[in-house]
Amino acid sequence: MEKCVFIEQFVQEVRSYSSQYGSDFSISYTAYNITGRPSKFPDYGDFPQTFVMRTYGRWWDEAPSRSEVYMPQTCGDIASQDYIELEFEQAVFPSRVHVYEIYNPGAVVRVWASDGDRWARLWEGGPQVVGHVPRIFSPDIARVHFPAKLLRLEFSHRHLDYYTEIDAVLLAGSKRAPARGGGSGGGCDQASVGSLASHILDLNIHSIPAQVDIPSSIEKFLANDLPQLLKEAEIATQLVAPVASEKPGCGFDLLPNEIIFKIFGYLDLKSLCRCCQVDKRFQNLACDYQLYTEVNLKVYWFCATGRTLSALAPRCRLLRKLDLSWCGSLRSVTADHFARFIGDCGCQLTHLRLNCCKFVNNASMVLIAEKWKNLKELAVQNCNDITDSGFFSLSTLKGLERLDLYHTLITVEPLKAIIMASPCLKHINLGSCSKIANMDEVARALGAHCAGLVSVDVWKTCSLTPAGVRALAGCSRLQEVDLGWCLGVNAPDDCLVALAHGCPRLRKLFLAALKSVGDRDLEPFVRLCPGLEQVDLLGMRNISSGLCLQFLSRLPRLRLLDVSFCDQIQDAEVACWRSFFPHVSIKCSFQHEGPSPPPSPS
Repeated sequence: MEKCVFIEQFVQEVRSYSSQYGSDFSISYTAYNITGRPSKFPDYGDFPQTFVMRTYGRWWDEAPSRSEVYMPQTCGDIASQDYIELEFEQAVFPSRVHVYEIYNPGAVVRVWASDGDRWARLWEGGPQVVGHVPRIFSPDIARVHFPAKLLRLEFSHRHLDYYTEIDAVLLAGSKRAPARGGGSGGGCDQASVGSLASHILDLNIHSIPAQVDIPSSIEKFLANDLPQLLKEAEIATQLVAPVASEKPGCGFDLLPNEIIFKIFGYLDLKSLCRCCQVDKRFQNLACDYQLYTEVNLKVYWFCATGRTLSALAPRCRLLRKLDLSWCGSLRSVTADHFARFIGDCGCQLTHLRLNCCKFVNNASMVLIAEKWKNLKELAVQNCNDITDSGFFSLSTLKGLERLDLYHTLITVEPLKAIIMASPCLKHINLGSCSKIANMDEVARALGAHCAGLVSVDVWKTCSLTPAGVRALAGCSRLQEVDLGWCLGVNAPDDCLVALAHGCPRLRKLFLAALKSVGDRDLEPFVRLCPGLEQVDLLGMRNISSGLCLQFLSRLPRLRLLDVSFCDQIQDAEVACWRSFFPHVSIKCSFQHEGPSPPPSPS
């Protein structure tokens, strides 16, 4: 009998990720830090040698730049905000996955495995509140019947007090397939993935479906809205009783099309596809264009393919909002697939999200600009195959209101062209756009052409200087500014004072790591921006506790204040402030090395 070889291995390479706190020019807090053996575990605290994602908690969802979820009924009970895709040296049949969490653990909600051709879900669970202790998270995983060398972790961190930090990930498994019937995970989840894929991939299979998923929104509809609709249709007496009946000739088959259509409007995409398989009547109703004005395939990233797009396109004649974020892993969707979809669906699209879609390229941008002239929102985070020629094509769009270019390779000239063509622009995210050599020029363009700008994120764009900040001060309707880690503003001159005077409507102000900023630069915000709700002063060496107390006592709407790694702020002062201002979430990160208990959490 062939000997079973059991292998334990740490991450060899990071293939993809949705966000990272670190920058491309540093090793601190980057996705790369998850490779290799743990460097800090079992220490607990905030260490730059770890992988940290861009956001935490509910704060970004409550900021002026927050964005709505398309087709929210599709998202389910466990919505992920981030992911990281990892590659290991050897393919094994997974028996255990260890995630080394050393700060604010509890964000991992899904673990996937792949052999390069398919994905199988090893584990899924809700986000956890663990407490301030390091841990090795080792969920009971399902058995898969193929050797895998790729893992993908999904994270939900809205419930966390502060950033979660991952030190390493270990994959344990054997080179030989385990005997059927064993395994710690209670069986392979590949079957459920395949079942879902069959409904999403082929929308015209005429077979009796499994039970349609009924989200809570439908239960509310059946309890509250449906009786009124029945009464208005003057058929309440005949139909209220049969609705719950399972006898032949009763129930849904007696409901008028208008009510069935209303119910279908609460279904997720998978359930709509299943309804198409019931009978001709259900198929006609479930294929109605009006049910597909919003389509969200992000939650189906693991099984969405070019065939999915081809099947959906005929139903998308009235499509207005589309989210394909995270799709195209393992080249399941290509640029050609996407191009055909653009050609086949309607031309009324106004909102498009393609975050982390590897198939998006210059040709995609050209087609988008040609077909969807009324586009108001475009998000292409981490789409690094788009170069200047692709971005320049977007300057033909005149109605953009929201543009998310986080961690793309856009440069100054195409960005200026887009801004000059977009007088209605309200939200722009340029965080981690490392190819922008002169952010001051971009800021001047925003100040000159986008009078209605509400939020601007230039986080970790080091080419911004005080001159650019003064230009942004001309956007008097600004409510959100993120200048975090813009090290060119470290000698602020009077630019922050100008920003406070020019933008009195500010609600969110993030200034992390501007080490030379002092009390004089920040006091005007206390006097002139009474609506401030979120303030990040992380890493400011020169601000005093008195200045922080002004923020806390004189800004009645303040809900978040981050004073982590501020040299002049003492832990005892933070503890006192938390007692006197319980309505404000005051963050004060820490590092703790050694076996003794960590200090009080932030």
